[in-house]
Amino acid sequence: MAAETFAWTPQFGGSASVKPRVKDMQLGDGYAQRIPDGINTMPRMQQLGFREPPAVCDAIETFLQRHAGVRWFWFAYPGRGRIKVKCAEWTRQYPAPGMDEISLQFEQVFDPGD
Repeated sequence: MAAETFAWTPQFGGSASVKPRVKDMQLGDGYAQRIPDGINTMPRMQQLGFREPPAVCDAIETFLQRHAGVRWFWFAYPGRGRIKVKCAEWTRQYPAPGMDEISLQFEQVFDPGD
């Protein structure tokens, strides 16, 4: 099955963070040694928000449920290259009639394949 692309554009003002994966070994007398934990040790996390009519939020939520936090998909933040991500958690709010909000976090993955 070919990987899908997350096609919705988030609200301006999302954020990204990177937390390098590092192995840290404590040695005697206060010394420590740190090394990268494998390859692809700097996954990017994208925090995004969407404020859309309920039908659009339904489509976004259906897409995320279909991938179930397990399967990756393509995502491209506007003006950036595409990356493989998964989404294990999202929140939906209902701030006003006819307008819903979804907040989510994408985690970059480095699985093989296109």
